[in-house]
Amino acid sequence: MEKIINAFLWLRRRSFFRVVQRTFMILMPVATLGAYFEFINSSIFSPNSLVYNLLNFDYTMTDRIWNFGDAISSGIVAVTLGLFGLYAAYFSAVYTARLYHKDATVAGICAIIVVTFYTYMVNGDNYAKLQNMSYLKMLGFHSLLFTIVAGYFVGQIFHFFGRDYVHVKLEHVVAVRDRTWNSLIPAAIAVLIGMIFSGIVYYLKLKFIDLNYFNNMTEQLRSSNDIPTILGLTLATLVLSWLGINGPLITVTTSVNSGAAIANMNHALRHGSTMNLPYKFLGGPLVRGYGLMGTSGVILALAVALLLFTNNREIEAIAKLNLLPVIFNSPIGLIIGLPIILNPLYLLPLVLIPVINELLATIAIGLNLISPLAYPVLSGTPGILISFLGTNGNWSSFLFTLGLFILDIVLLIPFVFLGLKINERLKEYDETATAF
Repeated sequence: MEKIINAFLWLRRRSFFRVVQRTFMILMPVATLGAYFEFINSSIFSPNSLVYNLLNFDYTMTDRIWNFGDAISSGIVAVTLGLFGLYAAYFSAVYTARLYHKDATVAGICAIIVVTFYTYMVNGDNYAKLQNMSYLKMLGFHSLLFTIVAGYFVGQIFHFFGRDYVHVKLEHVVAVRDRTWNSLIPAAIAVLIGMIFSGIVYYLKLKFIDLNYFNNMTEQLRSSNDIPTILGLTLATLVLSWLGINGPLITVTTSVNSGAAIANMNHALRHGSTMNLPYKFLGGPLVRGYGLMGTSGVILALAVALLLFTNNREIEAIAKLNLLPVIFNSPIGLIIGLPIILNPLYLLPLVLIPVINELLATIAIGLNLISPLAYPVLSGTPGILISFLGTNGNWSSFLFTLGLFILDIVLLIPFVFLGLKINERLKEYDETATAF
């Protein structure tokens, strides 16, 4: 156990992971605010949501209230989660520069210039996108790996080319001018490298950071009926999500009317049952109903495990604060608050546990103990209920999903205790290390 703790400590002490941790901590309120308004927008002001239909808002809510609420909630989501990558790039550069006692403010501004210019150039040949600013989608929550790395890279340029700087709470305008002038060379180098890189991407039409790059993989996962393929692609999708590339995961957990899915639904409607479907192991329903239980089933299990077994008041408070949106498939606040993305501690459990869920579900489906999902499920449905509603009220499927959820909590308990020990050791390290 001591060797494992020391290995995690070694990773967490690397400059990149130190920067990531601090970046996400400072952005936790933004992520939590976005998660709550995402829950409100997708569950209360969406006609396709479970809450909207249960409360019959078509008749109980006036159009004026609906339009106002939808505009407010979608607007907050757009400026929090929609630009989250931009904020992450700024603070990633700030904390990297601050780690090496350089001018953090100018570094953060340069990071914003670099990532926004890159996203502009990626869509530079599509003037319709530029006019409606949709190119900013690449600066959202689903491209965090790119923006975090870009900010860290800019901060490292200030590390090597910038002058030392000691932060002063209140500076005279002359001091501000002097440190800005001293940051001119690293700022110019960072922006120039960003321009060259973006120009190469534009000229060669490279798409390796395009959100659509993984569409083929996610489509294959959703439409596959082959168990090894489903398990392998699920593993790859979850690794990408841990890295901060969440687009594929969101796509996989979205209901689609593929040919196989329609065939399954027609069979269920004709026979009045979801048993013995022609595509019993269809990837999309399997992942959504049993593997991930929506988009946040395993994240909810982690939140419950933390509430039951942690003695860290701050972590417990973060879990409590984000519990409601996590239940309704808006886990971003908890994902950033712990954090989970780019946290070595959570890589293994949050990648393997959904795969274990899928493997157990395929065995149970093969033995006709539970039913595969055949019916579409309303958005905002809690993950534990997706299999129940997707099988038109099959109780064995619901009880099986509940059992999977309890199993997930049990599997996460050792990592909760491991995280407590690591945090204690890191706190001791930070107290004795040079001020960050």
